[in-house]
Amino acid sequence: MKGDMGADPEAWENPAHSRATPTSRPSPVELLLQVGVSLHAALMVDSHGRIVWMDPVLAGAAGWRSGSPVGRSAAEVLGGLPWLWRGLEEALTGTDGLCEDGGGEQRLRAVVVPVFGEDGTQLGACARLRMSELPRPEAAGDSQALCAGAVEERRAREHLEHQTSLLRATFDSITDGVIVVDLARRITAFNKRFQEMWGLTDAMLEDRDAEKALASVESRVTAPGRFIAFIRQGFEPSFAPRSSIVELRDGRVLECKSIPQLLGDAVIGRIWSYRDVTAERKALAEQARLLAAEHEARERLEESFAVLDTFLNHAPVALGFIGRNLRYLLGNDALAAIHGGRRGEESGRTVREMTPQMAPIIEPLMRQVLEEGTPIIGLNMTGEVPSSPGEQRHWNVSYYPVRTASGTILGVGAVVADITAEYRAQSERDRLLREAQEAIRVRDDFMSVAAHEMKTPLTPLKLHLQMLKGQADAGHVVAPRHVDKALAQLTRLSVLVNDLLDTSRIQAGKMEFAREPTSLRELILEVLSVFRGTSSLHSLGFEAPDEPLVVMGDRARLAQVLTNLVENALKYSPTGGAVRVTARRMGTEVCVSVKDEGIGIPKEEQAHLFERFFRARNAPISGFGGLGLGLYISRDIIERHGGRIWVESEVEHGSTFHFVLPCL
Repeated sequence: MKGDMGADPEAWENPAHSRATPTSRPSPVELLLQVGVSLHAALMVDSHGRIVWMDPVLAGAAGWRSGSPVGRSAAEVLGGLPWLWRGLEEALTGTDGLCEDGGGEQRLRAVVVPVFGEDGTQLGACARLRMSELPRPEAAGDSQALCAGAVEERRAREHLEHQTSLLRATFDSITDGVIVVDLARRITAFNKRFQEMWGLTDAMLEDRDAEKALASVESRVTAPGRFIAFIRQGFEPSFAPRSSIVELRDGRVLECKSIPQLLGDAVIGRIWSYRDVTAERKALAEQARLLAAEHEARERLEESFAVLDTFLNHAPVALGFIGRNLRYLLGNDALAAIHGGRRGEESGRTVREMTPQMAPIIEPLMRQVLEEGTPIIGLNMTGEVPSSPGEQRHWNVSYYPVRTASGTILGVGAVVADITAEYRAQSERDRLLREAQEAIRVRDDFMSVAAHEMKTPLTPLKLHLQMLKGQADAGHVVAPRHVDKALAQLTRLSVLVNDLLDTSRIQAGKMEFAREPTSLRELILEVLSVFRGTSSLHSLGFEAPDEPLVVMGDRARLAQVLTNLVENALKYSPTGGAVRVTARRMGTEVCVSVKDEGIGIPKEEQAHLFERFFRARNAPISGFGGLGLGLYISRDIIERHGGRIWVESEVEHGSTFHFVLPCL
């Protein structure tokens, strides 16, 4: 089917029974291939009719399109050339012969011969093909048949030429450079890409010497010794594929692959392919560089994140980053504590989800920062958060726009400092200041009241003493009434002084008691006897119990309490009225009550009645004397006796003071 297809059958030396005479013991297939190569056969089949080797052009002419025909049944592959298969069948029976197709201007003819081994066993058969010229017609009647045969033969030839051209075009169009070298180191085929890749001219390859071609490219590689050794190793027959990377001095990198060229099972040469992988290698190198740069950048980023994470975790204030959609992207532990959760739980959640109570205040401020791009700094807020429901918390808040290098606002950075403790401390300081101011006011009021109260008995006392001195100087008898009035004012002054002393003792914890069994009934009668006849506007009454109601206590101090309560009842009933004292048993306690019909005490001031220096606002100093110490001292005395004291009152409807003590 190549140039040798037109050779005369006599070139086969008319072998009726071709025999192989090898010097060694090759396999039957190798013997068959050796005989076929020596006969320039286009087709070789084994004794079972399976194809050992077939010229690709012949396979195309037979219509075979299903890959390599080697190993396939010749009857299957030669479906388009049945006359050739019939000739092979005869040869496989040990008979050689000549066969040809049935028409055309030129006819395909085949010489088929059986091939036998040295021991006489048939190894297979070979077929050699050639074109035959159209024979001269002997009669005018045969001219049409001869023309038809010539046309058919021309078509077959054109088909074979077309297949050969197609294979060559395919060989030259592939992107890899390909060269085929036989075992004699002769170049049997190469494509244009191979010439372009190595810069080889047709003249350099004219004699097809592989060693000469190798020497011409030696100076073009960066490692010529290694390259030459690799190529020469490939000249040795081997079934193993080989590969290598060749670097050229002009910077190109070629990937070299080598596979054996087989004729059946025999190696008849080597096929070398070269692919330019310079761009691929550069891309891989650039990719490696980018990966290394990315790895380095990632490490730096991780270091930055580690520093940022450390800063966030140890920051004393809450820090957070909120995206343009008002969803949390990042936050620290302090921020999570405000939200009542753990760090990271707020990621992806909205401001309203995390702090629903504060969202109506926070969201407009964040949107303002996003829209205007200006920060809001040092804003004080008060409200409730999930971490402390029902409790008012206080914060100092700042919002900052977070921008890219180009100025695009990505979101809002929030800095939240919890100032609840500071706020409460300030509130406590304010309270203490108010209390101090109130204490100063009370002190000033007390000084004013004390000065007035001291002056009130001193002025008449001085007057009566002057009158007594005048009478004595004049030799007159001293009037008893002046002495009694002077003594009364002195007693009043003593009470004021004693109240002040008792207050000091209470504050110092030095109030002393002489406890003894005391009958409250007798004590009440004794105290009331002192007030009999002191006021014509008041009536004193005592609902005495049937039993003595004995308590363990200091008789003088309990009398001081009763005296103070009765005196207040009289004092704060300026228009007169009844003052009633009752005593009754209440289980294991005894309850004493003093009731008047006076001005009463406002509800909002009743809780302060037993405080030091307190005076009800509806009791003017000018009308009602006293230092505001009596009830304070009375409460301390009762409580130190294991009891309690309280008041029931209504403005303009009088007051009732009660105290209870443990009863023996």
